[in-house]
Amino acid sequence: MNGGQRLKFVVYEEKNYPLPQVSPNDSLNALMEERGLKHKDIWPVLGNKGAATEVLSGRRSISKTQAKRLAEYFHVPIDLFV
Repeated sequence: MNGGQRLKFVVYEEKNYPLPQVSPNDSLNALMEERGLKHKDIWPVLGNKGAATEVLSGRRSISKTQAKRLAEYFHVPIDLFV
């Protein structure tokens, strides 16, 4: 498949089969579940136990600093957390 065909394919896929929008908190919870991680495993990345509790419960948004740390920790794009 050449570059032009690949672009048409991507545009078709995005138009006809869009990925659902997922919140940053849902992304974090899914990554943790996928890797079998618990609250105690992630709080050092988020800063402290209280921040981890609030983020995981949805009471607090993920900050830019936390998003960067999470992206590095999970080896995923930062866009998942912003």
